[in-house]
Amino acid sequence: MILKKMIVNEQEIHVELSMEEAKKAYLNQEPLVFTDENEKQTLIKSLETPKEETKSEEPKQRSRMHKLMQMLPFMDSETIHELLEKILANDENLHDINIMAVLPFLEKEQATSLFKKAMAGGNPKLNPMAIAPFVDDESLSFIVDEYIAGNITEDQIDGLYPFLSEKDLKRLFKHIINHE
Repeated sequence: MILKKMIVNEQEIHVELSMEEAKKAYLNQEPLVFTDENEKQTLIKSLETPKEETKSEEPKQRSRMHKLMQMLPFMDSETIHELLEKILANDENLHDINIMAVLPFLEKEQATSLFKKAMAGGNPKLNPMAIAPFVDDESLSFIVDEYIAGNITEDQIDGLYPFLSEKDLKRLFKHIINHE
């Protein structure tokens, strides 16, 4: 029997605990009373069993995305470009790779190229709003030019406002005031 000392109405009593209650109390370093030494050993062994089982388990396989994300900061530009091309080509081995996670490791030219492809549409993996923070100002100015020329819809440019320069925002403002 496993007992725990308690004070009730200023009297000291001993309450019998179930094995689960005893485990919790033991882990909380509460004083316990064992009426049988075997029961104490059983309790201690039951606490050690999960640790031994986890040691014998095989290590979990990390996902391809997880592995690549750990490697990306150390990869050279050429290798990152190769990865990007495979993702854009919908390589079946890389279907689980999130292209947005690769963006911070791209060079400006690569991000700009990707942004232009996203604006042209056709690839559901490419979101122009997610790519815009990594694009050079000239490309964003080009998008403003395209909007003013009527080649890009309002929906396509609305999400880009936070990334536009003050000059481009003024150009858009004047266009909207004078032409719409």
